[in-house]
Parts: sequence; C-alpha cells; structure tokens
Amino acid sequence: MSLEKDDGAVEKLMEEGKKKVDSTSDKYDELSKMELADHTETAYAGMGKEELMKYANSPFWVRLRWLLFVTFWLSWFAMMFGALFIIFLTPKCFSTSKHEWYQKSPVYIINTASLVSQNGLDEKIEYMQKLGVQHVVLTSVFQAVGDEVIDFMKVNISLGNEDSMKNLVKNLKTKGMKVMLKLVPNHSSRLNLIFERSVLKETLYKDFYIWNSGFSDGTHHYPINNWLSVTGESAWSWNDVRKEFYLHQFSAENPDFNFRNEDVVDYFEKVFKHWLDIGVDGLYLDKVQYLFEDKDFKNDTITTAPNMTNKYDSFSHKATSNLPETKELLSRWGNLIRNYSGVLIVSDLDSNDIKGINMVHSSVKLPSDFTGEQLFNAILPKATTSWSSWEFVCTDKPNCWKNDEMIDAFSILGSLLPGIPLINADSKLFENNKIPNVTLIQSTLKKLRSMPTIELGSFNAKLLNNDKVFAFDRVMSGSESLLFAWNLSKNITVLNLTKEFDGIPSEVNLSLCTETACSILPPPNLKVASNLLNLAGESAVVLTF
Repeated sequence: MSLEKDDGAVEKLMEEGKKKVDSTSDKYDELSKMELADHTETAYAGMGKEELMKYANSPFWVRLRWLLFVTFWLSWFAMMFGALFIIFLTPKCFSTSKHEWYQKSPVYIINTASLVSQNGLDEKIEYMQKLGVQHVVLTSVFQAVGDEVIDFMKVNISLGNEDSMKNLVKNLKTKGMKVMLKLVPNHSSRLNLIFERSVLKETLYKDFYIWNSGFSDGTHHYPINNWLSVTGESAWSWNDVRKEFYLHQFSAENPDFNFRNEDVVDYFEKVFKHWLDIGVDGLYLDKVQYLFEDKDFKNDTITTAPNMTNKYDSFSHKATSNLPETKELLSRWGNLIRNYSGVLIVSDLDSNDIKGINMVHSSVKLPSDFTGEQLFNAILPKATTSWSSWEFVCTDKPNCWKNDEMIDAFSILGSLLPGIPLINADSKLFENNKIPNVTLIQSTLKKLRSMPTIELGSFNAKLLNNDKVFAFDRVMSGSESLLFAWNLSKNITVLNLTKEFDGIPSEVNLSLCTETACSILPPPNLKVASNLLNLAGESAVVLTF
C-alpha cells in the first residue's frame, strides 16, 4: 500500500518537475523573442518627420548647406571664366595659309644662261636659297636668235641639249625650288621653219600666221588698216615671196601667229606638254594680250590729236589687244596645264578673274619722275582688291631708275605689299662666277616676309607731309606689325606716325633703312621715336612694333 502511495507521489512530483522545466523553457523562449523583437525595432526605426525637420532647420545645417551651394557655383564660374581667359587673352593661333605655293615666295625671273654658262651651279643655287628664292622663272630657254624664237621645242644651244635642261630643272627642284618657263606665244622669229613654210603657202602652214594682201595702186602696196606695232611703226610688213603683208605687233622680225587657226592652238598645246613632261612646274606666258586681233581688220580708234597718230599710245588698241577670244583660249590652256599638275601665270590682261588661270601678273608702270600721288594711285587698286604680284616698270625707257637707293626702295616696297614680288634678277648676278654676299636688305626682307602679317595682315596706305611721303602699315593681332615709309622729296622730313596711324607705339624698332635713311638714324634693330622720325630725302625705312 505504502509503496503504491509512494509511487504515486513520485509520479506526481515528476509531472510537476516537468511542467516547471517546460514552463521555464517557455519563459526563456518568450524572453528571447521579446529581446529580438526589441532589437529589430531599434535597428530599422528612423527619425520622425518632426524630429528630422528640427535638425534640418537648425542654424548649423542651414549654414553648411548654403556654404556648399555657394562653393559649387563659385567653382563653376571660376572654371568658365578661366576657359574664356585662355581663349581670348592668350596669343591666338595664326590662320592656315589661304594661298598656294606660287603666291607665297618672291618669284625670281632669271636668264637661264646666267646659271649654266659657268661652273659652280650648286654654289649659285645655294646663294639663291640664302636670298629666300623658292620659285624661279627661267627665260631664254628656247632655240633663238636673241629674243626671236626659232623653235619652241628645242633648247637654246648655249644651254646644251634637252638632257642638260632636264638635269637643270631636276637640280633646282631637288634644292626645294619650283621651276617655271617664260614663253611668249604671240609670235616667233622669221627664221622659224614654220614661218618659212607659211611664206611658201604649204597646206598645213599656210594660215599659221596672219596674212593680208592689203591695197595696191599698181605701184605700191598699202596695209589694210592703221594698226601699229608697239614701236610706233606699221604693224604690217610686205613679203615679196608670198606677195602679202604679215602682221607683227612687235618687231618685223617677229611675225604674229594666227590663233584663229586651230592647228596653231594645237601646236602650242604640244609645246606646253613637251616642257611639262621635262619636269617644269608651270608656264609664265608673256604678252598674251596680243594673241587675237579683230577678225574683220577694223581700224583702231585714234584717241589723241591727229599729229600724234604715229605714236602707239595715240590709239585705243581695242581691235588688237585683250579681245574676248584671248580669255577663252587662256582658260583652255590653263585647264590643260592643270591636268599636268602645272601652274599657268599670264601677264597684262585687263581681267584678273579668268577660269583656269592661276595668276594674272601686271606690272606697275611709273614715269622716272613719279610723284607720291602717282605711286599711291598705282598701288592702291592692286593692293586692296586682290592678292597681287608686284613689278615696277619705268615708262620713259628701260631701266630708267639707275639710282641704287630707289631700286632698293622698290625692292622693299614690293616685298611688303599684299602679294608677291616678281624680281627680274640682274643679268650680272653670277658674273665671273662670283657669288655676292647676301645684303642686309635681302636678309631682312627674307625675315620680314616670313611674318604671318605679310600674308594675313591688314593694309592701310596714306600720303603724308604734303603728299611727299608714301607710307603704309601691315597690322595683325597676335603678330608683329610693320610700317613702311618712303620720302619721295629731296629734303629731310619729320614724321609723326602716331598721329597718322592708329595703334603705333611711341617707340618702334628700326628694322630696315636704305643707305641715306640709315645715315641719319640709329643702327638697325634699335628703337626710334615714331612721333619724331627724321627721314632723309629719297630714302625709305621699315619699322616694326
């Protein structure tokens, strides 16, 4: 009995113990869950809106936000103004050249015999390079007697043969020079075989030249019209063999070709191809304004008093020069030469805009005693309308400007005007194989022409001191500028250049002066006063600033 009672008590105690254990475990589980729930709620809970706004509107955070905002925009504007400063206030890059090779360097017209008649060709070419010569026009290349061409496709015997000519062209081009030939297509020598065949009326050559029977009174023969040659005599000469007059706008020794004959045009196209195949870079065709005459042989109009009709300048020459057909033919030739990658330069046309022609060259013609006004009026139209070529010619007689200082002034002038100078090299340039030193003027001009201002700068010309001084400036922002002044009077004059030209500083650099000008000025490359500049009579200076 007692054992059974004991057993019952034990079981009861075990059940209660078990319940207590389970109850404790449950309590621990519940506590653990509560702690985990509290921890989770604490980790992911944020500020309320009211509390967040309380902090956001506090003075510290407001000041911080404004400081960062202002700092950002100040930095942005600083970078923007810095970029603008670099763009506008630092030196500008110069524009890319807008001109071709034949428009950049001075062109030297050289008698070919002066290059090859003696030894030392390499030394001569080196001397030319020191002068800044990059382009040459070779003259007197063809078989001829003097200037009278006997054969346009054969080399003058004094130059050797065709191979000799090829080697000369190759040598010049190897030294970095472009080579052109000067050719007068208007006429040939009477000794040309083509003319002799034309005299005989051979079928192919009968109309290669301009023939006309004129008038006859049974005893004498008279030309059909009043056309004159440039020498002032009749442009017609009688040929006893053919019994007709032939036309010559120059000497009677130089009959004019008939370019209304397509065979003549074809002949000269073969001539051009021949020399381009030899290697020349282009052709300089001279006297092309005379290629065509009025097909009906109309008289030229007299423009002066009757007693002056024996003078060439007394006629209008509208029937014998610059006819519309001339431009059409030259355009055709220009396209042909361009197909050979060559350049065509022509002289003295009344128009600069002819399709197919690379450049029209016209000289500036002045009397020996020209005035400042004449010089100004001759230069201004060319300098302000296009990129021109410059060659100064005396109308009184050939080489009437014997004064070395005047020749130097013209050389400086032509080199600094907008365009390129064409320089007729002295026939004695290489006399006795003595290579002269490069002069101060030559070396300085080479330096000045390398300035971007010469190609891209502005041009402003004026007459100063009662029209006795011709002056102009060449100005370009970001590059060195220059001013040229030439006193044409015989007396010293004082120039106030700061008054006459805008932007001239009170002190400028004396870059170049002709002999007489240098005699009363400081040495070149020193400063002079631009508002009180003494310029000697008949002398010129170049100032840079």
